Amino acid sequence: MSWAAWLVSVAGPFVIQALIALGVGIVTVSGLDLALNTAMSWCTNALGGLSSAIVNVLAIAGFWQGFSYIAGAFATRLAMVGGGTFKKWFLQ
Repeated sequence: MSWAAWLVSVAGPFVIQALIALGVGIVTVSGLDLALNTAMSWCTNALGGLSSAIVNVLAIAGFWQGFSYIAGAFATRLAMVGGGTFKKWFLQ
């Protein structure tokens, strides 16, 4: 076995893992960003008909911050599940 063949056999799995991580990251971020921004705009548009007093009470209560926490948790869960799925698909 030559040095080049040995180097390719050692570095190959690392390169595959790096490419999978980059691909999963790009797909997850772009698709998730679009989905979560759309969902948040739907919610803000649905609450747009409320009076300013009610919106201020929701803001003081931390509703918007809580909604952001929920969206972040959803994004994290999808990224974790998606990473495992892509690894299983590429590394059979």
